[in-house]
Amino acid sequence: PGFPWYVMVPLGASLLFAGRRLGTLNKKKTAADSEEAKKQKQTLGSSPGDVPPVVPLDPLSLEIGFALIPLVDQAKGAELLERVTSIRREAAVDMGLVVPRVRIIDNMRLDPHEYCVKIKGVEVAKSKIRMGWYLCMNMGAVTDEIPGEKTIEPTFGIPAIWITEENREKAERAGYTVVDTPTIIATHLNQIIKTHAAEILGRQDVQLILDAVKKDYPAVVESVLVGEGAFTLGEIQKVLQGLLREQVSIRNNVAILETLADFSKITRDTGTLIEKVRQKLGRQICLQYVDDKKILHIVTIAQDFQKKLLEAPRVNLVDGWSAALDPPTHRAWIEAASSIIAAMKNAGWVPVILCPGEIRPLVRSITERDMPKVVILSIPEVPNDIKIEIVGEIKVG
Repeated sequence: PGFPWYVMVPLGASLLFAGRRLGTLNKKKTAADSEEAKKQKQTLGSSPGDVPPVVPLDPLSLEIGFALIPLVDQAKGAELLERVTSIRREAAVDMGLVVPRVRIIDNMRLDPHEYCVKIKGVEVAKSKIRMGWYLCMNMGAVTDEIPGEKTIEPTFGIPAIWITEENREKAERAGYTVVDTPTIIATHLNQIIKTHAAEILGRQDVQLILDAVKKDYPAVVESVLVGEGAFTLGEIQKVLQGLLREQVSIRNNVAILETLADFSKITRDTGTLIEKVRQKLGRQICLQYVDDKKILHIVTIAQDFQKKLLEAPRVNLVDGWSAALDPPTHRAWIEAASSIIAAMKNAGWVPVILCPGEIRPLVRSITERDMPKVVILSIPEVPNDIKIEIVGEIKVG
């Protein structure tokens, strides 16, 4: 560009030297970075911060086989999704339980026509269904039997048959109860929620219940969470779980919390608190088991066995006390109770055992394992305006 040579030559030499120097430094830096990355890779996982967080298990999940995917496919109607939403709403109304969202997953390890229900990652039920077929059950009104593939209804375990679409109307005319595949899964899921409601209820759910009550009844919530007799979330959860375990709705949560507040300075024993809450909800509980004439059919327990229960050693459980009977006595109790309970069922009555309040938890503890559907009520739980009819007495020995 017209500059003198004695200016251009030294300038070019300086630029060449600087370029070589920068290249050498970049190579050293790249080598150092590579060595540092290698060291980090070798030590990855050596500290807790390097391990990714564990994803919590779903409170409630439904896994389905490949052939059942159309039941949740939006393009094909997604019938099952609508049923699940309805079930969650029904559980909130009937049981007072806020059922978490049900996660539906396709599981390739299952049989194509199989489904599985899990609670917190643990399988609680599994069954197979025939996609596009109908399940027929004889509920006592069948006038003409029809042929079909024999099976067992998954929810209640009663005999049933599979039929195709072409025989559906014929089965309905013959008196069969006919249900489709989405109804089968939905009914099974609904029953599982009711049976395992105590397991589903978590502390976060309890907090949501308290927050909802606080909007309209702030003083009630404050009485159980603030002050000398304040309860923890865990203590309230155990009481609610104890009620759900025996199919007692917790929807009347105001009455439950008021009762806990009333006895907060008297006892902290979970079993005692559950019994006090049951007595507060006595009318609600009893009305579940009366007949069309509002009569409660019950059986009582012989006085000598009541005394034996009170004198028996006790085991402290999470939700109360259990009577530690010797095996022969326990077996004799189950045999005596089973015969009279069977007679009640044959008569069309809900099997109910009525006993004094101090032994109700003990009677439940020795009965629920072998006869889970038997209702155990205490005398203080029965209000005066409900009629009682004693249909028998359980005598042991």
